[in-house]
Amino acid sequence: ETRSCFRQSMANENCYQGQPIKVKNCNGEMRYLYKTANLNYASMCVEEDVCKAGNFREFKDETWRLAYTKTEGNNYQTDARRISTAPYRDWIRFTGVGNGRIATINQEYLACGTQFPGWMEGEHPQEGEGIVSRKLYLTHTTNYKWQTQDIFVKNCGDFMLYNINFNWLNGYKWAICVDGDVCDAKVTEVSQSHRLINTWGKISSSGDNSLARGWYRFTNGFEQMPEQCPIAMSCGSSYPGYLSEPHPAAADGIVNRKVCFGDADQCCFESVDVLVKNCGSHYVYRLYETAAHRKYCVEDSPDAMCSADSYKVLEDEWRGENNPYDSQNIHDDNKNVPHGWYRFTTDLGRLPEYSLPFQSCGYYYPGYMSGGAHPTRQEGVVNRQVCFSTSATNEGQSCKDIRVKNCGKFFVYELVPTPNYHYGYCVAQNQCEKAKEMGERWRLIINPTVSGQSKAADGSLRKGWYRLTAGHGVMPSYQPDNGYGGASYPGYMPEDLPDESDGDVERIVRFGSTSNQVSVRVRNCSTHYVYFLRPSPNNHYSYTIDTDVCEHARPLDEDWRNFFYVSETMDDIHSDKGKGKDWYRFTTGFKMMPESPPIERYSCGTKFPAYLNQPHPTVGDGVVNREVCFKRDEEGDTFQSCQHKEAIRVKNCGDDYYAYQLNPTVDEGAYCVYNRKSSCVPNVIHAKYGDKAVINCTLNSEKDFDSSEVEWTKLDDVKLPDASLNKMTISENKLLVDIEDITDPYAGVYAMFIPSTETSELVEVILYNAVETNQKYYMVKEGGDVKIEATFNVVPEPAASQITWTKLPNKELSNGGKYSLSGDNRSLSISGVSAKEAGAYRCTIKFEIKGEKFEKYSEVIVKLEE
Repeated sequence: ETRSCFRQSMANENCYQGQPIKVKNCNGEMRYLYKTANLNYASMCVEEDVCKAGNFREFKDETWRLAYTKTEGNNYQTDARRISTAPYRDWIRFTGVGNGRIATINQEYLACGTQFPGWMEGEHPQEGEGIVSRKLYLTHTTNYKWQTQDIFVKNCGDFMLYNINFNWLNGYKWAICVDGDVCDAKVTEVSQSHRLINTWGKISSSGDNSLARGWYRFTNGFEQMPEQCPIAMSCGSSYPGYLSEPHPAAADGIVNRKVCFGDADQCCFESVDVLVKNCGSHYVYRLYETAAHRKYCVEDSPDAMCSADSYKVLEDEWRGENNPYDSQNIHDDNKNVPHGWYRFTTDLGRLPEYSLPFQSCGYYYPGYMSGGAHPTRQEGVVNRQVCFSTSATNEGQSCKDIRVKNCGKFFVYELVPTPNYHYGYCVAQNQCEKAKEMGERWRLIINPTVSGQSKAADGSLRKGWYRLTAGHGVMPSYQPDNGYGGASYPGYMPEDLPDESDGDVERIVRFGSTSNQVSVRVRNCSTHYVYFLRPSPNNHYSYTIDTDVCEHARPLDEDWRNFFYVSETMDDIHSDKGKGKDWYRFTTGFKMMPESPPIERYSCGTKFPAYLNQPHPTVGDGVVNREVCFKRDEEGDTFQSCQHKEAIRVKNCGDDYYAYQLNPTVDEGAYCVYNRKSSCVPNVIHAKYGDKAVINCTLNSEKDFDSSEVEWTKLDDVKLPDASLNKMTISENKLLVDIEDITDPYAGVYAMFIPSTETSELVEVILYNAVETNQKYYMVKEGGDVKIEATFNVVPEPAASQITWTKLPNKELSNGGKYSLSGDNRSLSISGVSAKEAGAYRCTIKFEIKGEKFEKYSEVIVKLEE
């Protein structure tokens, strides 16, 4: 026993007015016992195989039903009342069009030969699933689900059947779309050049906000959308669009993708979903209208503008940045340079990257590139600006947007007409050759400002490139004193000068003790430097030139300055006060200040002797800041080794003298010169095992010398003489040290020190390696030969019997096979080297020095070339 059910409506699948029923299987034939339902229009249904021929209708060869195809004209097909008699529905099979299945992707308005195309939501059933329910939708303009009805679907294996109500929306032109390959459909082809990725939106900006929703194929450029974020203002749009994921493979079918729209700040500030299909030879896209100024872009060759037929050549010599404006020869880039791609072929062939002087490069208002440097090849097309200098001080005016592309050996520019004929595009020149010379002697940092010279300062300097031709030809890197270099506040550049490979670099010039600064550019021209200079803040500020103060230092040649000179009477007291601030050099004694205070009162012929309380610089240090101390030691006064300090500058001039920038201000004070100096020659001694080493020192002094003051130490902290170093003898005056039969313990650093004057010298004794080979590694081709030669630093020369060769770890070598030794055993030859002979080899020497035995070796590696 079970029960029968009735279905009240298509919308209600619940069991309506259920009735008891009995069922019996009589050898495969079913028997039913039931009471007729007390319902109008109710009947019991008998199951049949709808897939059997005769149980369904065919809609044949209606090719207008093909999905994705745009309806042409207004002669719309319709399925309304296609079955014109009750119950107006039946099982339908589509044949002769597409794949015979209702489309499952929403269709566009005015597609499939009708006005309101119908499509099915959900997948088709698998064979064996039986009859399933699905939704049929109609598209109206932008609404994909304008109207809906329930339909039934049956998978018959080789085909699909659909049970559809055709008594529906009888006053409308609707029809069912049959699926097919969108690649075969007649989609809209688009070939507008403004969509190409290289088209500039600043010139012709538009969007796809009026684009009809539908399927499209691009037929220009690379016929596909870009997959990387374009630069801002590409493809004729303010906000260019690109696929944020790769295109599908042909086997992927129709896929969902996202189109991103970007600007100068964000690559994807807004997006829309689209559909894409790979058709093998091309792609098709289902696109939608966008917001204003957004556009779907088409990929194009990144080097299209680099071909000779894609740009115009500008070859005017007068465009060089150093050429002056000529009012009798007017040029007009407003008229002669319409929008397009251009290449400059004169001078450096590119726009300058810095502001130019007013009235230069043949124009009243010269134009230069702003917004960044020229791009690399990898950067592709970039956005930049051209700005104009409209007066001596105004720059960055009337800027125009441009585009730039690096084509490898040259640049091309997408330019627009200038504001009017006064404005023009300039070309950079090789300023290593073209820069103006700036060589006035008053700019040297050693020259004090002369009254009335401010007219020569740089407040009204014409902006441009300059080469400094006086002195060292560079600005000083340290702060000069105020009042030097031709103005109250001399300029200096504290940052490093660029390398030649750096090109033009930006630097800051500061002025004296002020906080004012100016941005400049510098280029290393290999043999000299050039500077792009601007007017200084006013005529109290100047650009100065460094020079060698050693060449201009004033001599201090008085004998009384000597460190050990002592004044006996007050008449013999001297003072440097009043000499004036300047650079000085000592020409007596050892031509340098002492680095410690003198011992005696009234030393250096003065009451307050001055000495340097910091080390002197090396030649490589250049000009450095140092401090001078004035010693106070008058009778009855408290002793002060540094009663007064003075800031000075010092430079090591080589040739055993120094230059000092001094400013004498101390009454009865004077600067001392050092007059005792020790030296040991040579200060590095190389010796062989068993050899003799001699340390020979001298002490130059203008005062009597007591040899008992001299102390010798072997670092670290072995005071000499020492019993452990019994092969060493020190002369009576302690300036000569002999080392006999030298071995390892005697190698090292020796220090001579005289406490009374804090004089010291260091000498290093270095032992050669007992065994040395020409090289550590020998690379040889397989089958090649190699010869290893050894040198022996032993006295006396070793015999052949003292020398052995070993292939590590422990194979002692002799003549035979691939190995041969020289008669004196000083070289090993290997012939036909293979992997077996590759490896490490050791050369060993055994020798004896004064009864002490030694065994030393050197190792080399033989490797096969790969």
